[in-house]
Amino acid sequence: MCGRGVRTPVGVRWKPCFTSEPANPRDRAPRGVRLTFRDARFLWLLAAVPFAAIFFVARERMRDRLARQFVSERLRGASNTIRWLRPWFLTPGIALGFFALAGPQFGSRLQIVEAREANRVIVLDVSNSMLAEDVGTSRLDAAKSVAKRIIAAHPGRIGMVIFEADAEVVSPLTNDSEAVAELVDSIAAGEVGDPGSDIGKALLAAEKLIDADPTQKADIILISDGEEQGRRLNEALAKLKSRGIAVSTVLVGSENGASIPIGGGKSLIDNEGNAVHTVAHPDVMQSIASQSGGLFFFNPFAEHALDALASSGSGTARQKQVRVPVDRYQWPLACAFIALMLGSLAHRGAE
Repeated sequence: MCGRGVRTPVGVRWKPCFTSEPANPRDRAPRGVRLTFRDARFLWLLAAVPFAAIFFVARERMRDRLARQFVSERLRGASNTIRWLRPWFLTPGIALGFFALAGPQFGSRLQIVEAREANRVIVLDVSNSMLAEDVGTSRLDAAKSVAKRIIAAHPGRIGMVIFEADAEVVSPLTNDSEAVAELVDSIAAGEVGDPGSDIGKALLAAEKLIDADPTQKADIILISDGEEQGRRLNEALAKLKSRGIAVSTVLVGSENGASIPIGGGKSLIDNEGNAVHTVAHPDVMQSIASQSGGLFFFNPFAEHALDALASSGSGTARQKQVRVPVDRYQWPLACAFIALMLGSLAHRGAE
């Protein structure tokens, strides 16, 4: 499956595509010009055209029959020799009107548009502590929901790193946000297979992703309960700060904490047989955000709680050319008008 996250025996991997769209639309291979419609559903109205034709023909014959019965030949408008053509003007006129209503488009043209793009890497904690259920559900499920909201709102490219004691890139920077969102759903706690929590190593892995496009503005979103057991956090923050890469942090969990369920109604225990109790660490997450120039969020589950991230992730304005279809509804609409006008002229001399 090209360009999608796939699950392997050792975790989730990203299977890249080795083909890409050319940056300039002029470089695309020529394709056959074809007729398209802005809203093809209106074409169903054409099914009523044969019934309209039958109605107009029957009405014209009835008019002619009644005229012969009750109106003298001299007053019957016999001089209007094109009167019999009236149904054959009105019917195409109505059909062309329905056709124009569907918005036919033929051919295309290049148009310059301005887009703001930026790269964003989401760093998601999948350590065992994220299984704690102190936010109404597991921390990981809440974190995944937050991640998908961030992905949906970001206009640029998205990458993703998951981490425990080690970090793993599960998605390179890509414009396929739907694929990354689907990938988030498949992530589980313990995915990396190296118990622990090393935020510094995860941030350094995110920096390597950003290096794939160093000329573009980029930032990192860290989603975690703040538990840190590594030794490279200060190194990572210093490196990111020197490059102007902000790390915004999203804390998921409570300071009261909870035990870590492992299934079957049991909880994770330590070497002494006691249940492990894990708490969130807002001080760690807030420190990361402040040192790097990012934003800090504490359980942002409200509808607009993450709105500030949308503005912080906007990049520099870039102009690019896009190919847009050309509307051609004017042609059938003009023909419909002419046909209806001819039908009106054919009506002259009616009794």
